[in-house]
Amino acid sequence: MNCKVCKSDRTQLKFNFTDRLNIFSCSSCGAQFLDPQLTDDEVTELYSEQYYKAWGVEGNKENEGARQMKIATFLLRLKLIQKYVPEGNILDIGCATGYFLEAAKTKNYAPYGVELSEYSSSIAKNKFGNETIFNGKLEDCKFVPGFFKVITMFDLIEHVRSPEDTLLVSAKLLDPSGIIVITTPNVSSISNRIMGKKWTHYKKEHFFYFNLRSLQYLAKKANLDLVYSENSKKALNLDYLHTQFKVYKHPLFTPLVDALCAILPKSWIQKNFYIGIGEITVILKRKV
Repeated sequence: MNCKVCKSDRTQLKFNFTDRLNIFSCSSCGAQFLDPQLTDDEVTELYSEQYYKAWGVEGNKENEGARQMKIATFLLRLKLIQKYVPEGNILDIGCATGYFLEAAKTKNYAPYGVELSEYSSSIAKNKFGNETIFNGKLEDCKFVPGFFKVITMFDLIEHVRSPEDTLLVSAKLLDPSGIIVITTPNVSSISNRIMGKKWTHYKKEHFFYFNLRSLQYLAKKANLDLVYSENSKKALNLDYLHTQFKVYKHPLFTPLVDALCAILPKSWIQKNFYIGIGEITVILKRKV
């Protein structure tokens, strides 16, 4: 089994994720990957309305607590982005229902999005208009090359079939002075080392898992420089985690969060806290 990131044959089976799916690791670039990947039909079925119930989103109704929590995280990302690009056209790949774009618009960025899910993209279109949100694969979008000062991929690159192709297409859409910002689970994180196979980021829809070394390799393949990295923090609250762990059941965290939500007052359950959950954020620029 050659690595699906760097093509090296220095790979080994890390563990059987399910009876059918396996996680492999590469000692050359540090990446991990799922094999086989879900089929196109399985992906389409997965990203239906049911998928977003873990966010508290049903029909056209959004959970305001979850929305505010996610926007709080995205304001952290925007604070970093503003250090490099203070304004301009911004493209969020995997924009879902548009929470990041809502936050970006308040900071004077012009919001655009790409989203594979027909369900969540329809919600984003209602917020920003049909012309600014593309429903489908990034490779099929009709945005003008060089149009975007900022391209973001938050919890996205682990979902795509070919991360290299995603970066190559993104580089073409990027203004020469622009940046690409990626947040993704980090296989070199402490949480991964402690939790092992029970790491909460191991999911059937996550086809790839990176660390700083493998992201640097990927950037180089797309003729990009990795100019910044940090261990990411997110805004979370127990109300959101309660919903998440009902969908993504975990032997430790599901009963723990259930118990906390049963005994704590509602104000505490809905209060945001900031914590690292084993993710990395990197900024890429075009090579000069």
